Amino acid sequence: MIAKPSLTRFQSDNQSDAVIPQHIFASEAYAVCKTEYVPMTANKILLVDDQPRTLEVFRLSVENDFDIELVDSAAKAWQLLNSTSDFAVVISDMHMPVVDGVQFLTTVRNRFPTITRIIMTADSDQEIAAKAVNDGQVFRFLQKPFSTAELRNVLQSGLEHHAQSASEKNLLEETLRGSINLLVDLLADVKPLAFGRSRRAKKLVSMVCRKLEIEHSWEIKVSAMLSQIGCISVPDRILEAIHSGETLKAVDQMEFNQHAKFGESLIEKIPQMKSISRLVGWQHKRFDELRVLASSERELISASILAACLEFDRLVQMNTTAEDAIDEMRQDRKRFDIKVVDALATVVLGTKTTAQLTAWDLRVGMTLDSDVIDTRGSLLVPRGQVITEIMLKRLQCRAASIKDPITVVLSTVDSMMESETDMPTEQPVG
Repeated sequence: MIAKPSLTRFQSDNQSDAVIPQHIFASEAYAVCKTEYVPMTANKILLVDDQPRTLEVFRLSVENDFDIELVDSAAKAWQLLNSTSDFAVVISDMHMPVVDGVQFLTTVRNRFPTITRIIMTADSDQEIAAKAVNDGQVFRFLQKPFSTAELRNVLQSGLEHHAQSASEKNLLEETLRGSINLLVDLLADVKPLAFGRSRRAKKLVSMVCRKLEIEHSWEIKVSAMLSQIGCISVPDRILEAIHSGETLKAVDQMEFNQHAKFGESLIEKIPQMKSISRLVGWQHKRFDELRVLASSERELISASILAACLEFDRLVQMNTTAEDAIDEMRQDRKRFDIKVVDALATVVLGTKTTAQLTAWDLRVGMTLDSDVIDTRGSLLVPRGQVITEIMLKRLQCRAASIKDPITVVLSTVDSMMESETDMPTEQPVG
């Protein structure tokens, strides 16, 4: 049996809180791929019933065997669920005022999917039972009246089910995390230019998601990190041409675009990655196409953010200024979601700050605010160009003959356009 507790708290509108000795269990937590925390050793039980007499029966029946909290309303249950992650099992009466048991457990399922759910009812109605299973996805029914032995067996089974589910979830998400990191490492090693693009895209996506207050940003960040994994099949000459800002021939552009579907086919084989694989496969789709393909508003905004961020990066890599890139994207509302472009503009343009530097002080991603000329007055690079890695190397090779100072604009784009060979300090989580 479970370790003997020494305190049960009974909360009721009809009487003051009665405190009975209880053991306080410690909980260990692990981070899941969605950056939420799920307790591995949660073993508390929350029971909800609007009848004080029923709660008292529960207290007398199981207080010596289980760590249990008793409340007489769904509102009080939510207070406890939101204040601690120690609950493994929630058991609710079917018929309660304001919110019935099915409604309550359905919301528990949506907000706390790892908690095992049990419902108590005196009904024998099959329709009610089906609704509880389909909507609340309950683990067990506890048919009233029941014996103390039946109650203990159901609670014990609920705790064991939660422990097994938590263990399986941990294993699955460790596998998922390892698979994502393996693909990212593979891309960085085999196709560093493609990895650089995926890294820049992830930074853009992160900023846009913060601006739009996207709750599921983890999904879009992972899709950005894996957006270029299909490039392992793209010839280096094509990737180098894109990196240098060259316009591809039609046949090369077609070959490059196929990387999205190839990447999707690789990612969809990983458990729990179907939604992310779809985003990767749709990265070249227009907004009007995405509105047809997406199965939900969540999927539509996710795909729109990824597509816009990747296109902005492509334009900047072709030596387009950030301002011109945004303007070009705003003009094509069939291709891009305007609210995503507006959010992107806010985070990448920001407040203009300039600095005067020598050729040796220049960094990838800075925007030239003056022409770069040599000591003979010849124009080397016009004002408005974004410094790429190749451009930087060429300028530094001629640093001795370049006229100083060079005026540059420092903006959000600077932090995105770092060396493509650097590994990300923040590993993606699924």
